[in-house]
This record gives sequence, C-alpha cells and structure tokens, in this order.
Amino acid sequence: MKTATQKSFVLISLIVLLVFGVSTNSFATSADEHEALATQFENLAKEMQAKIEEQKDIVNHKPRTSYLGRNGHKIKKHIAFKIHKYEKAAAEYLEQAAHHHAMAGEQAENHAVANQNLPNSGSSL
Repeated sequence: MKTATQKSFVLISLIVLLVFGVSTNSFATSADEHEALATQFENLAKEMQAKIEEQKDIVNHKPRTSYLGRNGHKIKKHIAFKIHKYEKAAAEYLEQAAHHHAMAGEQAENHAVANQNLPNSGSSL
C-alpha cells in the first residue's frame, strides 16, 4: 500500500511541477512567442488526454475480482480521482492555449496597424 501512495504523491508532484514550470515560462513578448506557448499548452492538453485514456483502459482491462472487497472501492475512487485531475489539467491547458492564441492575434493585429500608421519615406510630418 505504501508504494501506491508514494506513486500517487510522485505523480501529483510531477503535475504540480509541470504546471508551475509552464506558468513561469509563459511570459511572451511577441506573437510568435505566444503561438509557441499556445502550441506547448495544446501539447500538454493532448498528453493529459492520453493519460485519461490510459486510466480508462486500466479500468476496462482490470479483472472484476480486483474490485471486490474493501480495496476495490479505493481502487475505483483513486482512478476516478486521477481521471478528474487529468481532465481539469487538460481544460486549464486548453484555456491557456486559447489565451495565448488570442494574445498572438491581438499582437499581430497591433503590429499590422502600427505598420500602416508609419509615415511614408518621402513625406514630412
């Protein structure tokens, strides 16, 4: 039982570190950087979806006898908890990706407007 608890702690710790590491790197100054961050968040969301599918496969391929007794209920609750955490992380990553896509579009639009407002080389102000 100790090893399952340790594995859960390690898994949760990795997710927290991953989220913290991504959030500290999410300072972008250009549209290209925002697009790169959006892609990074989309990839993280895909990884979370893969982990969700992995947990669902574990549930579907586990023998029915493993859900009997006192530990069976704990196993089901633990897997449901992990799936919920992965779904929440995936949703947050998709929100971040949408935010960075919007920021990239806004910066690209601002850049285009700024270029239109530049004076011609032959005219005087």
